[in-house]
Amino acid sequence: MARRTLLVIYIATYLLTTATIVRYVVRFGDYRFWSITLQSGYLILLFSSPFYIRRNRLLSGCYFFVQVVIICALSLISPSVDYWTALFVPLVVQVMHYYTQRTGFLITGLFTAIMVVLMLLGPGPSVGLPLIFINGLGYFLFAAFIAIIREAEASRSEAEVARKEAEASNEEIRRQQLELQSALRQLQTYTTQAEELAVLQERNRLARNLHDSVTQTIFSMRLTTEAANMLLEQNPGRVGAELEKLQSLAKSALAEMRSLIFELRSTAVTALGLVPALRQLVVMLERQYGLKVDLRVNGEPQLTESEAQRLFRISQEALNNVVKHAQTDKAVLSIRFDNGRVLLQVEDQGIGFAPEDIRAEEGHMGLSGMQERVDAMGGTMTVDSHPDQGTRVTVEVTLMAEEKNKSLSPDV
Repeated sequence: MARRTLLVIYIATYLLTTATIVRYVVRFGDYRFWSITLQSGYLILLFSSPFYIRRNRLLSGCYFFVQVVIICALSLISPSVDYWTALFVPLVVQVMHYYTQRTGFLITGLFTAIMVVLMLLGPGPSVGLPLIFINGLGYFLFAAFIAIIREAEASRSEAEVARKEAEASNEEIRRQQLELQSALRQLQTYTTQAEELAVLQERNRLARNLHDSVTQTIFSMRLTTEAANMLLEQNPGRVGAELEKLQSLAKSALAEMRSLIFELRSTAVTALGLVPALRQLVVMLERQYGLKVDLRVNGEPQLTESEAQRLFRISQEALNNVVKHAQTDKAVLSIRFDNGRVLLQVEDQGIGFAPEDIRAEEGHMGLSGMQERVDAMGGTMTVDSHPDQGTRVTVEVTLMAEEKNKSLSPDV
């Protein structure tokens, strides 16, 4: 819109200038040759100015200087100065269009000063003063109008640039959103795969425990039953001992099955946290097996969900070993949280076992499953036991949740 308005102004000023010149030629005949020559030079320069005025600042200055000289010459050789001062109007439009506002208004002021001198030298003060006021006002009105048009054009250009930048930003945002959605889908896929892998690993571990403990215990019960059946015919006095052994095996298998079923259920670790879940475990063990567990907790836990689950399973398996093997009704479960580390101990004063039996009995005592969980946490596990002196299982790990909090906290 601004460019159209500027084009209309150019056409109007050119027509006004041409009409002024034609009017003078038709009305006045004095100095016709020089007047027509100078007027022709003015028009030629005026209409050809767009081809060179922007290319070189020196050419632009020469152009305006020559045009001013032509206007002054026309004013000096003819008494009709008021006709020639109108020729400054196209020059005002040009300087306001091609130069900065400050420079344009300065040159417009210079044109006005030249016009004042020409009016005073030509018609004189009595006639020239009103024309000076009218012409000067006209020059600056044209200059102000062109300045407003240029500002509107600049604003439109800036708005167009801003619109294009906004479109580019929106396009970039849409692209990033698509990338984020793709990343989220991949993350969901990886999470699903990780969950499926975790379920598969847990299922395999439970299958190993079931095979290593319950299956072998039931197989031992079968052998004991066959032996008792044979002794019933050959040596009835030993049947009682075999039946007691069978009863012990059945109790061990029942405890193992209950432990596995308890593991398959959803625990309260996720909902309540590690310590409340351990308290529930202690209550369950005392109610079902008569094992009294002294639970001792020091410090405040800062755990991830996986860490809490693993520590709970380690504690559960260690206490199940006490139920199945220690032949005691008392145990101590202590857990201490200190400086991003956790120390977990399960201790009893049961029958214990020889250290060399650990390797042979590891599958039966669930130590392999405990060791797997400790290894997954990057910790260490030690088993200290001697016959008739009880057993102590010690687990020490570094908590990832605590380390993460330390890395995120600012240095003091």
